[in-house]
Amino acid sequence: MRAGVARVCITPPVGTWQAGYAARNRPSEGIYGDLFARALVLDGGEGTPRAAIVSLDVLDLPHAVADAARREAEERTSIPAGNIALCASHTHSGPITWKSKGNEPYVAVLEKQIAGAVSVAARNLRPAEIRLGRGQTSFNINRRGPTPRGPGAPYPEGPVDHEVLALRVDAIPEGDDPDYIQANGSPLALLFRFTCHATSGPALPKGGYNLHGDYPGAAAGFIERAYEGETVAMFLQGCTGDVRPNLATPDNKNWRGAAYPQEVHAMGRELGAAAIAAAEASAFGKLPGSQPGEVAVAGKTILLPYTKPPSTDALRAMLQTGQWPDGRALGDSDRSWAEKVLAQMEAGTLPEGRPAEIQVFRLGAFWLATLPGEVFVEIGWAVRDAVAATAGVSPASVVVAAYSNGSVGYVPTASAIELGGYEPTSHRMGGAPGCYVPEAQEILAGTAAELARELV
Repeated sequence: MRAGVARVCITPPVGTWQAGYAARNRPSEGIYGDLFARALVLDGGEGTPRAAIVSLDVLDLPHAVADAARREAEERTSIPAGNIALCASHTHSGPITWKSKGNEPYVAVLEKQIAGAVSVAARNLRPAEIRLGRGQTSFNINRRGPTPRGPGAPYPEGPVDHEVLALRVDAIPEGDDPDYIQANGSPLALLFRFTCHATSGPALPKGGYNLHGDYPGAAAGFIERAYEGETVAMFLQGCTGDVRPNLATPDNKNWRGAAYPQEVHAMGRELGAAAIAAAEASAFGKLPGSQPGEVAVAGKTILLPYTKPPSTDALRAMLQTGQWPDGRALGDSDRSWAEKVLAQMEAGTLPEGRPAEIQVFRLGAFWLATLPGEVFVEIGWAVRDAVAATAGVSPASVVVAAYSNGSVGYVPTASAIELGGYEPTSHRMGGAPGCYVPEAQEILAGTAAELARELV
């Protein structure tokens, strides 16, 4: 196995609009921390780079932007676009990455910066091996506790993943050349996965109008400083659709709002230290590493189906009465959604679902599955277990990352859809006719298992 890494700054100019909070009413006003694209390219030993993973300090990527960046990376490196994973950290203090609000020039540059990071990494391949370490941190919490208005409160008893997974990529000697080993024993790359919305930023200076990478960016910076600049630290966001930072009021009944600057850095240090500890334990504990030649990727784009919207008669009645069928008032955004869906139904253009790309990487003894969108934590566990069962390995050998290769919005569990709340109804803000079907978990897990089967 050979590996190469690169880090490219992707901070946009001040004045670029930010993504993640609809309440923002003006462009960014400063930079609290730089944003980066960090790339790892892996070659299974046949002489041609075969796979790339890119960690990005952005909220998400539209499919068009992700596809354009991967196509350009393929042109520059011959790595198939389908073998490239673009993994967003989901920071809510990064730039808008879709072409609106004057961000078009930045997005065009961003596509080239992503491709450039992959290209640089592909030119610097060296013999390497991978190990997987495990740690924990606990500043995340399930956010779907019951309230009189529906799910949306701190939920300490709810599903949450406190695990920190650290994929450590180390250079190994080639022949008698010691220069392939990092001078201080630092890894070439440290891919660390944690599961928590990057939504701790609005209380930062100027009320959240500064660009920065939130706690994932703080953690990556902490790791890179700890390894004296010789390591590229790559954050992989987990399936965090129902998980956020534990910024609760003392009684755990409500959210107290956003984090303060010192809290963002504290979260970054806590996560970064856990990732480093896991990485060091994996190396010095002599856990099995990857074997040469074992790099492979399989991917598939499926249509993730929507639930059916109300009938045309029901939509017309809602628009006429200004009420949902259960008597609740129809808000302005709900009215816009109903009008759009009704028009699509009458024109025969109502979409049945949304394209969703799933990838599975075999990295020596370990596996990485990437999913699009804001997947609930329980679905991530189901995907992990499905890949492990198909590959004949322990679930402890499988890493699952979300927010990859294009945004598809929230993907809730069947039980969450039944309970309602923000996540299962957020599709209306994006104009989709319905939430995803309750069987989404089985669809994603089944597809990931099918892909793993191709690589066994």
